[in-house]
Amino acid sequence: MDEQTPGTAVDVARRAAGFLTEREVAALAPDVLVLDPTSALIGRDVTVGTGTVVHPSATLQTRAGGSAVIGSGVRIGPGPVTIVATAASVRIGDGVELGPGPVTIVATGSDVEIGSGARLTAGCLVEAPSTIGTGAQVLGPVSVRDVVLGAGGDHHEPDPDRRGGVVKGAGLVRGVRVGRGEVVVGGSAEPLVVERQRTYHPGAPHTAD
Repeated sequence: MDEQTPGTAVDVARRAAGFLTEREVAALAPDVLVLDPTSALIGRDVTVGTGTVVHPSATLQTRAGGSAVIGSGVRIGPGPVTIVATAASVRIGDGVELGPGPVTIVATGSDVEIGSGARLTAGCLVEAPSTIGTGAQVLGPVSVRDVVLGAGGDHHEPDPDRRGGVVKGAGLVRGVRVGRGEVVVGGSAEPLVVERQRTYHPGAPHTAD
């Protein structure tokens, strides 16, 4: 094939940058469903689990020996989702929701861990070091770094006291520890206040442990 054809030129550029070609991205099916292989950039060292769905405008990249492992049944999008692991690891558990809306995860020199069933949406930025526990949530245009969100039920859990930790709102959130059933609202107060999620859901059911 003529190396000057647009398709080949794109393939050469993708390979040079460490990404799969469009054909290689499409060939991930049926195990991984990439809805628009022309717009998805998936690094050669990125591992994507079975049943994951990748919406358009996703960038999954490793640099300088970093690693990115994405579990099974993850939803990447809708909305631009960017994951960059540089000399560090990003590990994303099964059934995680990244989107709708822009989501950016950046691990540089230290790791990001996102537990199964977690949800990140609507413009959030997660920077290392951060641990987002099973079922935890980061919601809205909030930027988090050096946070630990405790594990718990996911957003479908009817009892807010049993849900994973939540950060929501806007602005910068740094160095907080949010336990099960707790929430921090970015941009609402200085210093940041850890509250019970039930404060925002007073009529929700109680479930005995």
